Amino acid sequence: MTKKLKPFFIAIVVIIVLFMAGRYILDLLFGDMCGNERVQEVSSPNGEKVAHIFNRDCGATTGVSWQLSIIDKGDELPNKSGNTFVSDQEFKINWISDKKLLVNYKKSSKTYEMDKSVNWTKIEYVVN
Repeated sequence: MTKKLKPFFIAIVVIIVLFMAGRYILDLLFGDMCGNERVQEVSSPNGEKVAHIFNRDCGATTGVSWQLSIIDKGDELPNKSGNTFVSDQEFKINWISDKKLLVNYKKSSKTYEMDKSVNWTKIEYVVN
């Protein structure tokens, strides 16, 4: 490597390291500002899956939403949006079988996600 290129490559490496460190620090300070508050956990009849109803709040600029995630028993509910159903109003759930979940929600609800199958579980929706 020539003497002229060596300082250039060192500068590039330093810039990359500083960028990565800055991004890491910003992520620590301002990472996920949302939070989940568990409302209800219902295990499937065979106990292999757990349906979690929770409220998700992402601060003053957004409203609280009601969300549903279906995860394997023993797994921790992640601090993320629900993987199954998202609504602006409360809803009810009921396991029909080991692999089928019923979600009852109000007609006046705004729904943002309505997956029909999650984590090997079929989801059926009923409007009240």
